Amino acid sequence: MKIYDRAAGQYCEEREYGWKSLKFLYGTAAGRVLLKIFFCRGIYSKLNGAFMKSPLSVYKIRPFIKKYGIDLSRCGRTDFKSFDDFFTRKCAVEASCSEDGLISSCCGRLTVYAVDEKLALKIKGSVYTLNELTGGNFELSDYGGGVCFLYRLAVEDCHRYIFFDDGEVVRSEEIKGVLHTVRSVSENFRVFLRNHRVCTLLRTKRFGDVIQIEVGALQVGKITNHDVTDFSRLDEKGFFSFGGSTIIQLFKKSVVSVDEDIKKYSECGVEVLVKTGERIARRTKCLKD
Repeated sequence: MKIYDRAAGQYCEEREYGWKSLKFLYGTAAGRVLLKIFFCRGIYSKLNGAFMKSPLSVYKIRPFIKKYGIDLSRCGRTDFKSFDDFFTRKCAVEASCSEDGLISSCCGRLTVYAVDEKLALKIKGSVYTLNELTGGNFELSDYGGGVCFLYRLAVEDCHRYIFFDDGEVVRSEEIKGVLHTVRSVSENFRVFLRNHRVCTLLRTKRFGDVIQIEVGALQVGKITNHDVTDFSRLDEKGFFSFGGSTIIQLFKKSVVSVDEDIKKYSECGVEVLVKTGERIARRTKCLKD
């Protein structure tokens, strides 16, 4: 699958983890039975997570780094005790723009979608309502005509995510679910409604009320959010354990203007590779402090 590498200014081919296994699981009748009875259940992710956190998984680290060309220069360490220790590594981050710029909350493949006036968005051929995504737990009337930022984190990305502005956590709700992959092979499954997710209402200084949704995916052992109320720009919000995953952010109408290159590629259905802290949009609406 081709994505647009923003930093390099060119398309690149994504090396998808476990592609043959996913084709079997989602593309065959036998595979779909296995998905339903085992692989999408919490027990599989717990067992897989336990192995990835054990010293027995260390052997997987070096081949993984080599295969995906992972740069550890921003990590500052190489003495990982398990594959999960490596996977959840911290990396140094900084903002690439002024505080009026909206920065990326994570490393990943970004697509931007419009929220229509009926509070729905079309993602890869499926229609999701905001009420479905958030489990009916939030007031959503002001998000019609707004913008949805969808980050897909691949296994080679740093799986820690940050706050994009100063503010406070108003409340957070966990929605139990199963775990499907968030990649294209699962497009017929409306995975963002099936998967385990955590929805948080963020009251931010410069961008108003923003709803952020962390979505677990196949093989993800856990979504971990830090227990904080007040936060500052660049503070860490949380991290995902092993596996692919997704972050969804919902902004109200006329609050942000998406950078033109990201808007252009999103309209063509192309994901844009972004790094934590780089500018992806700017504030367009002055909000009262």
